Order: sequence, then C-alpha cells, then structure tokens
Amino acid sequence: MKTMTTVIRLLAIDIVVIETTQADAVGIAFYYAEILVRERGTGSQRLVRRTRIPGTGKELLKAVQQHGVRALDRFATATAFSFS
Repeated sequence: MKTMTTVIRLLAIDIVVIETTQADAVGIAFYYAEILVRERGTGSQRLVRRTRIPGTGKELLKAVQQHGVRALDRFATATAFSFS
C-alpha cells in the first residue's frame, strides 16, 4: 500500500488530504482518501470527507488552488462545520 499526504496551507487553516492506494497488475485495487481541516492555532483536526472514488483527492487539490476555501463547501458533510 502506498500512502500520500498532501497539505494545503491557507491563512487560518490547513487542508490535509491523505490518500491510500493499493495497485496490482490490472490497476487500482483499493483507494481511500480522507480530507481533513486542521486549525493552525490549536492543531485540532476535523474530518470533512472520506471517499473511495479514485482521483477525488487530486480533484479537491485543484479546486482549492483555483477557488480557495470555498471549494470545500461542496465536499463538506452535514457533520462538518460551515465555511461561510
């Protein structure tokens, strides 16, 4: 298994994307991604989204780089806090 962690640093928060992938000769056998929001002052982390759809982590990275923190609104679940 291969785990890749990507951190996007914003003004008050960091967005952490942890992607775990298992591949075989045919292709991707297992994919799991967690998207976390980490507050800089306290270091507390909140889970925004978990997914098993391959490529979601990279899609989020591109969206945040283009649109900023507003890109998280469509990834947020009902249990996560509001970004507005």
